[in-house]
Order: sequence, then structure tokens, then C-alpha cells
Amino acid sequence: MWNNKQKDIWKDIKDTWNKQPQSEKINIQVSQLLNEFNGKISQFEKDSINSDIATLKVNWAKTKKDKVSQFEKDSIKKDINIISESIKKIIDRFKR
Repeated sequence: MWNNKQKDIWKDIKDTWNKQPQSEKINIQVSQLLNEFNGKISQFEKDSINSDIATLKVNWAKTKKDKVSQFEKDSIKKDINIISESIKKIIDRFKR
């Protein structure tokens, strides 16, 4: 669903994020929070989450295949393009 232009825009976002002075500190803090969260979650909860994710994947694939019209797909693609273009403009301003 992603075209090369969208991939390039998201790559620019990632590159811009990584070049910001606070990004390393934020990445470390987020990693620490994730590690803390993973340390406090029980195996039962992990299994339950994995089961829910598997169920969602199966149902999403079925719903996507059977119930999403071409109009909806085109509309979503158009919205993604608009969002991508807006983000590209923001990235361009950061680069100045």
C-alpha cells in the first residue's frame, strides 16, 4: 500500500528525529519504560496479549479481504498521501 514517495517521507521523518539533540535521551527513556513494563507483566498477560494480537490479525485479514470497498481503500490512500505531504512540509521546515 505504501508507495516510494511515502517511504521516502517517513525515512525523512526518522532521519530528522534521529538528528534532534533530545532524540537519544528520549529513545533511552522509552526503552527503559518498555523494559520496566516488560519486567512487571506476567506470563499470563503476555500470552493473553499475544492471543489477542493473533485473533486481531486473522480477523483484520478477513475483514480487509471481504468487507473493505475499493472506495474506502482509495479514500484511505488519499488520506495517507495528504498526511504524508503535510509531514514532508514540516520536515522541510525543520531542515532550514
